[in-house]
Amino acid sequence: MTTPEQRRNIALLLRGSIYSGVSPVPAATGEQYSPRQVIDFCLDLGEVMLSSGADARSVEVAIVAVSATWNLASVELDFPGSSIHMVHAAADEPTIVGLRAVREMNADLHRLNNVYGVVDDIVGGRADMTRASQRLVEYMRSDPRWPYPVVAAAVGLLGVVVALQAGGTFRSAVGAFVLMFVLMYLGRILGRRYIPGFFVAVAQMTVATMLGSLAMAYSSIDPGEAASMVAACVVLLLPHPWIVATAQDAISGFRSLALVRGLGIGLVVLGMVTGVQAGVTSTRWVHLEVDPSAIHLTGLTLFWALLASAIAAGANAFAQGATARVVPISIAAAVFAQMIVQLCARAHIGLQLSLMLGAAMLGAVGTWTAARLRISPASIIVPAFCGALLPSLAVAHSLLQFIGHTPGSGMSVALSVLTTLAIGAGLVLGDIVATGRARRMVSMRTRIPSANLDTEPQPTADTDRPVEL
Repeated sequence: MTTPEQRRNIALLLRGSIYSGVSPVPAATGEQYSPRQVIDFCLDLGEVMLSSGADARSVEVAIVAVSATWNLASVELDFPGSSIHMVHAAADEPTIVGLRAVREMNADLHRLNNVYGVVDDIVGGRADMTRASQRLVEYMRSDPRWPYPVVAAAVGLLGVVVALQAGGTFRSAVGAFVLMFVLMYLGRILGRRYIPGFFVAVAQMTVATMLGSLAMAYSSIDPGEAASMVAACVVLLLPHPWIVATAQDAISGFRSLALVRGLGIGLVVLGMVTGVQAGVTSTRWVHLEVDPSAIHLTGLTLFWALLASAIAAGANAFAQGATARVVPISIAAAVFAQMIVQLCARAHIGLQLSLMLGAAMLGAVGTWTAARLRISPASIIVPAFCGALLPSLAVAHSLLQFIGHTPGSGMSVALSVLTTLAIGAGLVLGDIVATGRARRMVSMRTRIPSANLDTEPQPTADTDRPVEL
């Protein structure tokens, strides 16, 4: 039996989401799933969503909506580190505890959209647990939407656009395409050998910096073109969904998961900086002399910036396996976000604030559109911000300083990369503006579970009666 307190808790957790009207209702036939069945399914659902790139708040909404649909209300849900923890504790019932460790967190927009469809069908009464479980297993075992060479080529095309956004030329754009194609395969080879992500980042950036330095020494590519070429690699090798999800989780109150993701991001960034240092050190015999003050990198004009954002968003959506109907929406969202950033630049607004404002508008549009289409907001937002909001020009400037051995340039590279955290903050703001979502309101109220417990003493056996032999 669901209590009014439990109904209020569910309503507050789902407030502002597309499932805000869901509440526990017993099955019409009198038959319903056991708490153990519901918890096991919800843990599988959360694992698939987190491993596909969803933020913790989206996972919480999905799990609460599904468990409420199947009439399970007395559930506590938490995300301690890289795992999901669920506890069912109801009066006159045994306590059931469930834990699921999330071994890897990647970005698979196609799988994430499919999982959102499973949740929507469950809440709408169009799928039972048997069919929903079969679909989850099918999605987890399915191959990527596109062959890896196609994905690598799409990321290479994205590198062309980012190199141009970083002030590069046609030659640096071609170099960025070749570099990204090579680095994607290098990362895949090392990943298959279970090399930790830190060392993969070191190896990739060492190769990129070495090739950039050799291109400056033995070709007509100048330092500015080489910096934009390597900057494209730095920006695109970042775990963008992780960075955005970390900011979203931290602001939304899921600090344990945000801390775990943040440590992973910090190691990747540290690995990149280490790789750049290793690449510059290993090519000192070339005797490059770079004067950063004599090189001026300029961004694209308004028309070309909008066109580049559209191409980049389409390539990124294609590379991450987005469905066909999502690609044009991501392109339109990227063009809109780029226009906001360009207006902020003309108003002489700083980079971090510009990215945050652009991300806020993108988050509002993406959240509203995704709710209308019943798809994952990430499938729209991730390709769009990769096409319009990545700080490629700032990274190129900091790399020039690093190549020129300017003091403190290593920290400048790391800080320019971490400006992408402003994107996550802006997306949360846009989400709030679009839905008025009250995030984790239940945790802000004082809840005393003992108020609903039976505190009367229970009768025990009479120990004074003599034992009959």
